[in-house]
Amino acid sequence: MGYSADPVVLAHAAALLTSTREGAADYIDADLRDPENILEQATRTLDFAQPVALILLGVTAHITDDTVYGLVGRLMDVLPSGSHLVLCDDTEVLDPRQMREMIEQWNAASDNPRINRSLEQLTRFFDGLELLDPGVVSVSRWRPGRSGEPAVEVDDFGGVARKP
Repeated sequence: MGYSADPVVLAHAAALLTSTREGAADYIDADLRDPENILEQATRTLDFAQPVALILLGVTAHITDDTVYGLVGRLMDVLPSGSHLVLCDDTEVLDPRQMREMIEQWNAASDNPRINRSLEQLTRFFDGLELLDPGVVSVSRWRPGRSGEPAVEVDDFGGVARKP
């Protein structure tokens, strides 16, 4: 399977991610399966002597085997102490039947397959890092509404961790 970027996403990135006096912004049209390319392109903007946030939201599910842990690990390896990993993806924790059906429909209609990982599999991405509270949970629990009512949980779980 080859890498295929969504042209709409790339157009939005080009339009929205612009640098200002306050700081630099950039985007990389790259495949997570090629971390060396990502790192090479990232050095155009990022100073790897300073803490960096690696943000992978809804990305790792498109690498359907266990090589994904090594790929994310390679990116984290070059980041200095104090850097963070922010990661989330779909699960089958709350409504397994509905989420399995969603994945089956996606994979039948797409040439970019994806999988849902278990809570334990998602937590594995944070091995060796300091997982911040509340841990790997439904993403709606990270910034619950201000109404005082409990957040409605969704089958998209994630976490934030700091590299020691």
